Amino acid sequence: MLKVNGDYTELTFETYQYPEINIIAETTTEMSKNVKEYLNQIELERQIRQEFFSNASHELKTPITSVQGYAELLESGIIQDEEQKKDFIRRIKKEAVHMTSLINDILMISRLETKEAEMVCQDVRMSIVLDDVLESLKPLAAFHEVLIHADCKPLCIYANARQMTELLSNLLSNAIKYNKPGGEVWVTITEEDKEMIIRVRDNGMGIPKESLGRIFERFYRVDKGRSRKQGGTGLGLSIVKHIAGYYHGTITVQSELEAGTEFTVKIPI
Repeated sequence: MLKVNGDYTELTFETYQYPEINIIAETTTEMSKNVKEYLNQIELERQIRQEFFSNASHELKTPITSVQGYAELLESGIIQDEEQKKDFIRRIKKEAVHMTSLINDILMISRLETKEAEMVCQDVRMSIVLDDVLESLKPLAAFHEVLIHADCKPLCIYANARQMTELLSNLLSNAIKYNKPGGEVWVTITEEDKEMIIRVRDNGMGIPKESLGRIFERFYRVDKGRSRKQGGTGLGLSIVKHIAGYYHGTITVQSELEAGTEFTVKIPI
């Protein structure tokens, strides 16, 4: 152990004639492997955090720069046309709303990761939650000319109602936004083996195979240009994954380009 000088990655021992010495050797080797894995995990988490802060800074910098530019033009007095002034004010308000949404999403992910927030849980009737979400998404569906089919079995889950709303809202809004005019979305909520199964399927553009493994990463966008135009924060699917994980559930995805995408969330009831 002294010979390796603290670098236990290549730590090996001979087989000794005394069983108790072999036990010590095997235990030490196992401990060194665990330490190595733990250090690798810490490094991976450090990289994820660094990438997250970099992305968050970039996402906030864009609207802040826009707001500052419009504000300076209004302040300078160069803009005399009243309609143009109103347009600039609308743009400033839109960017402010985007920043607020982004910050709220970041805070939600932070709370879900640390589990520091005390969530008020109760028996949540999923049919009511789904109806509320569908009602709020009607204008978005109409704008994108997308038809939604819903089927929710009568079931209750002990959870936080706001989190269940966020989960459904993010999945369904994505299915609408990344669809095509005349497209359709199917959402079903059922119970199987004491689990709540939420399936959201669309017949939209689909997700490329190379992106499937990354879509749950924070700020990852399959189509960056289209995503920003849709006004998303790039955190929706990450929030869905964190909510599912908070309740010891899972989320999976199947997709085919130009054929559509299906997300399946399973949460223990």
